[in-house]
Formats: sequence, structure tokens, C-alpha cells
Amino acid sequence: MRYPFFFLLSSLLIIGCSAPLTPPINEYTILPYEHSVKETAPLSSHTLSIASSKTLPSLASKNLYYLREGGESGAYLYSRWSDTPSVLIQQILTASLEEKGLFASLLPPTSSAHADWVLESDLNAFYHRFSSKDKSEGFIDITYRLIDTTTKLPIGSKRFTVTVPATTNDAKGGVTALTQATRQLSTEVTEWMKNLIQEKR
Repeated sequence: MRYPFFFLLSSLLIIGCSAPLTPPINEYTILPYEHSVKETAPLSSHTLSIASSKTLPSLASKNLYYLREGGESGAYLYSRWSDTPSVLIQQILTASLEEKGLFASLLPPTSSAHADWVLESDLNAFYHRFSSKDKSEGFIDITYRLIDTTTKLPIGSKRFTVTVPATTNDAKGGVTALTQATRQLSTEVTEWMKNLIQEKR
């Protein structure tokens, strides 16, 4: 009775040793530029709440997506973000607004404190987009709306589309391009909000 047992055990060991190992999953995040905090008075005395972005169901995950010509999209198997794209964008934008000192205070979406203004957004695209067989780019499409919470009226709205060429046509190249695109987006949105503040004075 022992021989069948040892035969089965040996077979399982052989199969286990010969089975291909699954590649590890690479996880990526986006960090803001390192800036020194400015010791200046806020440009606006208002408090700002940055609301969570409304986004497509496919972009509400940590997957790193690519987009090919003709609308074909998919997720890289062994690469993903440390958080959802909307959260990463929000973190970088918050850091940019804090560094520029635009508002008296910034409130996260989870805060129960009342804010004078709220920044809403719709994230429509966050892809490693392939425009041809040998060219690709980081592509972000997002619309922002700045709302006065007292009047419930929009102070301003703007759609931002940002593209940054990728140096390689793989997941790592897509991550690098989307990282640069996210930082560029935060710079453009911060400048747009600065202009709105100055117009409201």
C-alpha cells in the first residue's frame, strides 16, 4: 500500500518543481515633486474641499490600462498602481496646491468640516495610449468644476487633456509617461485655480 502513496507524492513534487513560476506583480505609485514649503500668506482666505473624482468603472481599480487604436483596451497582467488613478491624481494636486499656498486650508473628501468651495472632477481617461505600432504616450482626460458651496453655483470649469510621450512601449514606459502627465496636470490645474482666485478678488 505504501508504493502508490510514494508514487503519488513523487509525482506531485515533480509537477510542482517543473511548473513555471508566476512573475511578481510590480506596483507603482506617483509621488509629487519635492518642493520647499513657502512661508507666505494664502492667496485666498477660502477653504477648499477636493471631492473624489467621478470616473469610469474600469478606472476605479488599481489596474494599469493601455489603450490601442480602434478603442481596444486592456490591463497589464503584472503591473498595477498602488491606488486608483483618481486618488493618485488627487494626492499630487493637493501637494501642488499646498506648495503654492492658494487656500487657507484644504479638506479631503472624508472631512466633515464645511468648505467654502469644493473642487469636483470627472476622470474620463488615464491610459498608456498607443497611437501607432512604435509610438505611445501617457494620456489623461479630466474635467474640473470649482463650486461655491453657499450659492451652489460654479465659479469655473475646465477640461484638461494631457499627453506625455512614453520612451518605451511597455508597462514601465506607460507608468513613467503617466507619472509625468499627472504632475503636469497638477501644475496646469493649480495655475487655473490661481487665476480663478485672482478673478474673484
